[in-house]
This record gives sequence, structure tokens and C-alpha cells, in this order.
Amino acid sequence: MSKRIMCYTWTGINIIGKKISGTINAANKTIAKEKLEKTNLTVLSLKINNFTLSFTKKRFTPKNRFDFTQQLHLLLQASIPLADALELIANTADNMQIKTMSTSLKEKIISGISFSEALNTYSSIFEKAFCQMISAGEQSGKLEIVLAQLLENQEHVFKIKNNIAKALFYPSCILLIAFIISIGLLIFVIPQFSLIYNNFGAKLPIMTRCLISTSHYLCQQGIYYLIIIFLIAVILKRTITEKNRMQQFVFKLPFYQSLLVTHEIAQWSQLIAMTLSAGISLIDALHIANQAITQSRLQAQMQQVRETVIIGKSLYAALDLCHFFPMRAKTMINIGENSDALPYMMEKISSFYQQQLNETLERLSKLLEPVIMLIVSGFVSGLIVAMYLPIFRMGSVI
Repeated sequence: MSKRIMCYTWTGINIIGKKISGTINAANKTIAKEKLEKTNLTVLSLKINNFTLSFTKKRFTPKNRFDFTQQLHLLLQASIPLADALELIANTADNMQIKTMSTSLKEKIISGISFSEALNTYSSIFEKAFCQMISAGEQSGKLEIVLAQLLENQEHVFKIKNNIAKALFYPSCILLIAFIISIGLLIFVIPQFSLIYNNFGAKLPIMTRCLISTSHYLCQQGIYYLIIIFLIAVILKRTITEKNRMQQFVFKLPFYQSLLVTHEIAQWSQLIAMTLSAGISLIDALHIANQAITQSRLQAQMQQVRETVIIGKSLYAALDLCHFFPMRAKTMINIGENSDALPYMMEKISSFYQQQLNETLERLSKLLEPVIMLIVSGFVSGLIVAMYLPIFRMGSVI
């Protein structure tokens, strides 16, 4: 079993007598001190810093991972050995998270651990598919090519996520603003109107009575509902079983199912094309690509596809087990297998479904904007009318 690399914070005096401080990664405190003393440093204090590592793992963003992968690819492309490349990244990186992780990875590689195994210790940063691609690249001697493919895949994922975010940003902002305004009216404004109407002593319209009752109930019980919703969200996030049930429920929604399937096919096809181009076998490529599928139901079906390919059937024949897989994509895969151009055809499938997803999201965004504006304006207008309706009636009586 490999030793766990720890992060230590140190303070010392360098060769010119200046007091300096920093961090260092080592298997234990003794090794950390020896490393520092080899640099002609007099160590004054050396303390374990578990918080730094845990914070780094939690705060490491996809953009950080992309930057790290890009730097490593460029250095390997320049024929720099892996350990030296990681040391260069650690010494030149502006981002402390990349610096700390690169140093830790270099230490593990020097100790005899493979690069893919070292990356596996950062499972919160590098998912299984990423590590398996690196492992395949190490075994085939094509690590540089694999890194280039991983960069391309990350750019592909970024584009899809950006398109989804752009499509949902404006409608989400409108809904959030409308929700805040509505809650503000119900909690702060309507109770004031209720006090005024109580002084009238007249019977209020049913619409106003319902609004005032809702406002009173929200003021008294709202905090409890917020706590319950928060607890349910935390439980759903941490419980795998409940998360799978939620996925199955959401997957049954027709429009969302179409979007999800299109996204999964685009990403899955991209990974298959990438792995096959890197010289990885189809069975291993399926294993890697299946790890990237986020929906448990789809992933289970694709695992069956891989098992069918293992027993000797073609990918086209195995995909008959997947009811969600479009016939168009199956036909293109069949053509690719028959013409020995499967990587090229998988790339075309990925491009086609990515474009289809972008067009669907663009149409969705254009459709949602007026619909949400209509619903929000109608809801807020209803609140205002219910608030002022008694005043309007009093004015008509006078």
C-alpha cells in the first residue's frame, strides 16, 4: 500500500539569514525536515497542515484541472520527463492549489507510484474516466496523445455546460427575482394591508382573504418549511439511493429525457472516439466512456452493451440493448465498424448530437423567456390586485 502524502507548513532561515516560510509535501515529518535541510534551510517549525489539502480538494475547479492538464501536455510535448514536468508546474504555477497538488504528484511518482495511481488519490478532482485514460496512455506509451485527447474532451464538456448555463441564466434570474419580490410582499407588505383592512370592519373579497391567510401562515410557519427543505436537500445529496430515485423520476420527464439522452450520447461518443484514436481497445474504451455517464439507468444499460461486446458481438448489435440510443447513431456506428472507421464515425456522432443539443437549448431559451415573463407578470399582478381590491371596491361604493 502506498504511503499517504501529507502537507506541512514550515518556517525557517535560509542561507543568507532571511526568515522564510512555505509548505511542503512528504510522507512524514522526518522526510519533510530532511528535504528542507537539503536546501540549506534551518528549520524553525514544521507543522502538519491537513486543512490545506482538504481545502484544495474541495476548491479545485474544472478550470484549474484544465490548466493543469494543458501545462502538463505542453511540457511532455517538449520531451520533458513526467516528474520534471510536474516539478516545473509546481514551481511556476500561480495557483496554490495546482502548486500543492503538482508537488504531491511528483513525490508519489518518484516513490514508484504510477501517474494514474497518484491521480486516483485526488478522486474529487480527477474522475475515474480521466484516471483510466491516463493509465491507458501510460501502458501504451502514448501519454502525450491521451492528454491532448483529454484537453479536447474537457473543452467539449465546457461548451455543453456553457450552452446550458446560457440557456437557463435569464429565465432563472427572472424566476429568482419574482420569487424574492413575492416573498417580500407576503411577509412585509401584506401584513400592513391586513392591519388597515381590520380597521375597516368590512367583509373582504375572497381573493384578499386567501392572500392574507397565506401571508399569516408563511410568517408563522415559513421558517420551519425552509429548514425541512434544506434537510431534504442535504439528505438527497448525500444518499446515493435517494439520488438514484430522483434521477429515475426526472428521467421519466419527456422533454428532460430527450435533452439528457442527447447530452449523454454526445459525451459518450466523444470519449469513445478519443480513446480509440489513442490506441485503446474498444472494450477498454467502453469501460472508460461508461464511467462518464451520469444517469445510473443509462450507465447500467451501457454496461450491458460492454458485456455483450466482450462475448464477441459487434458494438452495433450490442446497442440493441439500449432503448434510448437513436437509430441514426446506431446506423452510423454500423457503417464505422464495417469500414474500419469507427473513431471517425464516433467523432461525427458526437458533433451531430452536440449541435442538436445546442439548437434545442437555443429554442428552449427563446421559448422560456416569454412564457416565464407571462407567468411572473400574471402572478405578481394577481398579488397586487388582491391587495388593492378592497380599496377599489370602497372607491366604487363612495
